[in-house]
Order: sequence, then structure tokens, then C-alpha cells
Amino acid sequence: MLFRRSTDRAKGCKTPHTRLGWLAAAGLIGAVLMWAGATPAVGVGARLTPTTRAKSAAATTIVARLFARVAPLDPPGPQGHVTVLEGPAFGPDGELYMVHPTAPAGQAKVIALNVRTRHTRAVYTDPAPPTKQEFVSLQFSPTTREIYVTDIYGDIDRMNADGTGFTTLISSPVLGRPWAPDDIAFDKSGAMFVTDLQGTPWAPTGRVIRLDANGTHPTLLMAGLAGANGISFDPTYSALWVSEFRASREDYLPLSADHTSVSNPSIGMYGNEGVGGFDSNAVDASGNVYQCVFGAGKIYVWSPRGVLRATIYVPQTMPAPELLTTNLVIRPGTREGYLVVGGGNGGFVYTFRALGVGDSQSNGGGWAGG
Repeated sequence: MLFRRSTDRAKGCKTPHTRLGWLAAAGLIGAVLMWAGATPAVGVGARLTPTTRAKSAAATTIVARLFARVAPLDPPGPQGHVTVLEGPAFGPDGELYMVHPTAPAGQAKVIALNVRTRHTRAVYTDPAPPTKQEFVSLQFSPTTREIYVTDIYGDIDRMNADGTGFTTLISSPVLGRPWAPDDIAFDKSGAMFVTDLQGTPWAPTGRVIRLDANGTHPTLLMAGLAGANGISFDPTYSALWVSEFRASREDYLPLSADHTSVSNPSIGMYGNEGVGGFDSNAVDASGNVYQCVFGAGKIYVWSPRGVLRATIYVPQTMPAPELLTTNLVIRPGTREGYLVVGGGNGGFVYTFRALGVGDSQSNGGGWAGG
């Protein structure tokens, strides 16, 4: 998900504190952009130091490779002089779709990248005159194959894969109060599971909410979270992995058979992230959990038992830091990992070899995406 300055919206979603807004409010955007060499340790059950992590035979280092530049450096704005990308997901045409939250008016907010030619095309651009939209995640429905995007100002919108048919499916408030929808996951029936990026460790108001495929019947699955952000199913669709951005925790939420309640939730993993935080996540077919660390230019990879198996780094070889690692996808049926990265040079896609193959939930659950 993305950070933005707290902003009131007439629709009722008041002051959604996004990732960039949280850092900006703390005066830490500059610290993040100067922090290219920081690699805080992470662990499960006990905090690992860099020394103890290096001694772990299970943990390996993977260096991501630059694949394509998909967006220029955006003009200075509330988030600073940076570009941020979100998403990504493979479409039914095999192209890689993503959103561009910091895009200025008149530029594409949904982009498709042809992974064969590495050419990009605009899918959806602001209407005229522009409205206040800030898409922070993108996913395809497994039942309709439509694009669903979350708008941090309180909406879930959908559109056809070519950008036509734009419709707002649900708006704030939800379950009696404003929300800041961040990431979205689908089960095989098309039901939506959405994180509400609100709250801090001292005022944990973030939530996980389930909605039917048509956006009705919202159900509270979990409350009391500190910036609920990433959300992914395990390979059996029997549990969710949810990251808390402001607590740097990875929560494990076992689901009832009908996916309408959670039983015996627990904290699976956590990290020491300084001014960064746990952003979006993904799960491969072997159950490994991939956690993006926003502000640190890396991804942690844990086994489903919480063993740190690898750390994937974005090499810092550009004039300005590129540390805004927000989200990733593993192409279904392959070990091709794609990571969207932002920072002071523009927006980029990097690739890496995943530890396990991607499964159908990489595209909403239930189809291979070309």
C-alpha cells in the first residue's frame, strides 16, 4: 500500500493515514530516502541480529534484477519527490498490471507491462476533470476477471481489463465508520478480503473485513490491528497472512470453513524495521510468505513455520535511493517473481527467482493468467 498525507474526504473517509503519510507526518521521508544501506534484522519468536542471521544455514541472500522502468519521477507532492507503484497482478492476457498512486493528474493510474517486450500501456487515467483517487492495490476477480482496485480514500472500484466500465463498488463508511482500504485478496468464490490501513500500536483500529463478491454483507474478521496492510491466503485457502505496517508483524488468521470468521489467530513473524514497515505480501504454492519492507528495499521470505529462508534485496545503484518496495507477484506456474519498486528515480519493476512457484491466487484465485 501507499503513504499519503492525512486528508479529509467528503464521502466520509476521514484522515486515512497511509504509509507515506505516516512517514511524512513523522518527518522521516528524508531519512528513508537516505537509508539505502540499512538492513535491519528480522526474526520469528526472537529478534535476530545481522550476525545471527548470517549464521543461519537456511537464510540466503537474493539480489533482484532491474527489469523495466514503468513510470518517471513524479513531481513533488505530499509524499515527497518520489514515485510509488503498487499492485502487481497478471491479467488474463498475460500482461503485468499495476497501479501508480503518485501519478499526477492526466497520467495513467493503472498501467500494464508486457513482460515479453517490456513495453507499457495506459489502462486507466483520471476522468476529466480529475477526481481525488489514490489506488493502492490491484487484483483480478477469479470469477469475472475484472480489475478491482482499492482507493485509500475509502472506495473499492472495478473495471474491465481494458479500463472501460469503471464502477465504484463500495464506499466509506464500512461497518459503521470510515475505512482506508489497502490490499485485497479473493477466495475462489470471488469473496473479497480487505485490509483497513488504520491504527497504531497505541491505538490499534485497523481491521480485516470480508465482503461478498458483489461488495455486500461486510463482515468483521479481525480488529485491533496497527495498520493492517498486506493480505494473502495460504495455498489451501484455509487461513490468511496479514501484515501490520506500523507494528512490523505478520499475523496468521485461520478461517472457518465458510470464510466468515477467524479462530485462534496468532502472530507468526515480526521484524525490527526502524522507520520502515511491513507492506504487502504474497504466498507461493509451497506456503512460503514473501513480505515487502517499505523503506528498506527488500523482501523477507519465511517458511510457513516462520523460518527465515531468504532476504531479497533491491541493489542501490541509481543516483537516488529506490527503497519503496511495496508489493510483488509470482507468476502462476513459474518461479518468476516481479517486484514493484519506487523512490527518487521513478517507478520500476524488478525480477527475482522465487523459492516456490506462484499459484492461482496471484491473480485472484482460480486462473493462470495467460
